[in-house]
Amino acid sequence: MMQATRSAGASSAPIRRFEKVFAPPGTAVETTSRTQCQVFIFEDYTAFQPQVPAKHTAISQLVGKWEQDGQRRAALEAGRRWVADTFYGEDGDTVRTLRLRKGWSQARLAAELRTSQSHIARIERGTENLTIETCRKLSRALGIDLNTLDQALKRQEAIAQAQRK
Repeated sequence: MMQATRSAGASSAPIRRFEKVFAPPGTAVETTSRTQCQVFIFEDYTAFQPQVPAKHTAISQLVGKWEQDGQRRAALEAGRRWVADTFYGEDGDTVRTLRLRKGWSQARLAAELRTSQSHIARIERGTENLTIETCRKLSRALGIDLNTLDQALKRQEAIAQAQRK
């Protein structure tokens, strides 16, 4: 008689099923199998975020301050145009390159569209489905027509799909 060996990937023998019961940490609860168990909620045990140092300035605050100064704003805009040509020149026209060629940050474009910076980031990543109203606002802000915007969004989506592979 030969003894069978189970592979590591094989499923284990059936086990008793329990209902999912949520209770405060340290509280014993009764389940359907009449067995007491303790439910741990991992959020109760996560480490606290470190406090920000007293003289800390977030980069968004620093850039916002620099945007108020005309000379620094011009330098930031020139830097963004350089980034568009140097790092994204091969991408062609995408929302990101069109924005950078204008010298705008995501926050600036978000302010023009009256939306959030994270919404602009999702648009540029190609993970956001846009409404026609958002497309109209975007084309006005970037100074392009809707056909150009459509081509930019398609190109951007193709780039995003290629990067996922």
